[in-house]
Amino acid sequence: MGYVEKAMGDNERILYRTHQHVIVLFLRVFASLFAFLVFLAVGLTVLLASSDESGDQVRFVIGLIALGSLVMPGYLIVSAWLEGLRGEDLVKSIWRAALAGVAILVFSLVMMLIPSFKLTGALALVVAVVPAAEVIRILLDWWNERYIITNRRVMEVRGTINKNVRDSALEKVNDVELNQSIVGRVLGYGTVEIITGSDIGVNEFHRISNPVRFKREMLNAKESYRMAGPDPDEETKPSPTAPARDAEPSKGEIPDLIAELDELRQKGIISEEEFQAKKTELLARL
Repeated sequence: MGYVEKAMGDNERILYRTHQHVIVLFLRVFASLFAFLVFLAVGLTVLLASSDESGDQVRFVIGLIALGSLVMPGYLIVSAWLEGLRGEDLVKSIWRAALAGVAILVFSLVMMLIPSFKLTGALALVVAVVPAAEVIRILLDWWNERYIITNRRVMEVRGTINKNVRDSALEKVNDVELNQSIVGRVLGYGTVEIITGSDIGVNEFHRISNPVRFKREMLNAKESYRMAGPDPDEETKPSPTAPARDAEPSKGEIPDLIAELDELRQKGIISEEEFQAKKTELLARL
């Protein structure tokens, strides 16, 4: 039984599930994959190219190409700046790109200036492990980020080791909005906004795969939930009992009750007719 199944209630079942579109995975993994290929190419070229003059020329050319690849980390840094990120947010966004850029610059210059330095190749292969590990992490995060519709709620599950689950009950879903660009319509991705009556207000599922079907399945699930009536679990809960009626007065208490009724009659709280009717009822119990 998976993590999601363990988090579900009794009689709850999954109706539909999806991930973010593969284009999101590509955008996330591209920079790390690019860095991995650069370091791998540098390492293999330094180690496998011949030690003669032709080998040095090959290493120089590869170093020059690697130097040109600095355009990628530079693009990522400039893009983050243009998006308005500043301070700590900017550092969090660009530190990987900046570190990769420095490493590529160092290895490229060493290859071009000292082409016979074999240690450069071994170090490049070691450094290539870092972006390779980042690629694996991104793949796992993408695979474990799921958007699920059950017969009771809509769930967003994130995390590979540390899990984060956010859900909205179908009965609290007030409206669903679907946003798709032209590219999104062609490739089959879009953003779904779930407007609820909770404190959160709006849950946004960005660039999910097949958003049209996701919206349709959610609306169908909400309608089925409404038609089904109360939750089966709620039906099994004991209904609150009505307050118990006052116990029948004993024969010894009846004279005292009549006296109390007489006081109420004298104070004008009850009428003469009400007093006589209640008195007759009490006397009949003797």
